[in-house]
Amino acid sequence: MSDTFLRQMFNAAQGGDEEAIGVIFEIFQPMIYKNSFINGYFDCDCFQELCIKLMYCIKTFKFINISDITKYFN
Repeated sequence: MSDTFLRQMFNAAQGGDEEAIGVIFEIFQPMIYKNSFINGYFDCDCFQELCIKLMYCIKTFKFINISDITKYFN
């Protein structure tokens, strides 16, 4: 995945493109899933809250002075 592709998806998602929102959720789902474990157990409520937070971030995130966003995915 390239930085340009992610920027295009975010721009489309911020414009209301539901398909782009779905693509972003697919990209970030492994990270959300991994962070939904509390004390070694999967927490559905935590997963849902993180999905809600991601939706908020999609709507409010601004690409400013970030040359390559993909380096932050590790």
